[in-house]
Amino acid sequence: MDKLAYRKGILAILADLMQAPTDELVGELPATVKYLHEAFSALDYPVPMLAYNDWPRLAGDCETLARAYNQSFVFPPETRVVPVESVYRQWTGDSSAQVPFAKEKGYLMSDAALHMKALYERYGLEMPPDFGATPDHLGLELEFAGFLLENETAERQAIFWREHLDWVDELTADAEEKGIPQFYRQVLRVIAAFLRADRESYEQGK
Repeated sequence: MDKLAYRKGILAILADLMQAPTDELVGELPATVKYLHEAFSALDYPVPMLAYNDWPRLAGDCETLARAYNQSFVFPPETRVVPVESVYRQWTGDSSAQVPFAKEKGYLMSDAALHMKALYERYGLEMPPDFGATPDHLGLELEFAGFLLENETAERQAIFWREHLDWVDELTADAEEKGIPQFYRQVLRVIAAFLRADRESYEQGK
């Protein structure tokens, strides 16, 4: 398997892990762990197996993992994290915007979200109905990154990585600080580590 195929495979797995869990996802976790180890090794990306090797045990069954997912990303607001790019961006760069929170962070549907909607439209992709208010959800952005690997130049891929995937370290730090369930803390660590390694590969022209 070539490196491009491994990168697409990793992105597909990580995108799925950022969606609400299913019985199928939980049942495939042992195979997922094996694949990730194979892929990271083939790519020579420094993502230690200890970061994901225990996922099948931590997940338990689908009902248990669904509770962990909700605690991590849905409720309660005080201890969850929101895996949406807009929350980590200034709401707009438009100097003429009149809303009082224009220059603040923490709000949905920022310029980043509008850009993601525009990208979906440009490529003729359908936005999933459940993500109408969060087109810049991390799961969708990882899925879209995989689409770009198949359909765009390395230069355009690098632009997307730089413009839309450089906020995940901050999300991961928030998850650690708030102590969300361990499974999803580890998922975010792996996503952040993969994205860092992938950006470096672009910069080094690998």
